[in-house]
Amino acid sequence: MVVPDEPETDPMTSYLLSTFRNITRGRRFISSMAGAFPLPLSAREITDWLEAHPPAMPRSEIDEVVYTLDALCLKAEEED
Repeated sequence: MVVPDEPETDPMTSYLLSTFRNITRGRRFISSMAGAFPLPLSAREITDWLEAHPPAMPRSEIDEVVYTLDALCLKAEEED
């Protein structure tokens, strides 16, 4: 996957992108003879991160952003 240059961001966008990046470090995978395949992020992975790093905004807003970014990343992975 080609990684584009990062656009300039405001503090809230930077917080959300950083939060997503860190949550994905706990992503689970399914392994098979064909390889390892990423699973969508779950509420548990988000909760684990937010319990250790109290959020700067409502959980519902974080969930919406994280799930949307996750879906975009998984879709891009499928297309490669």
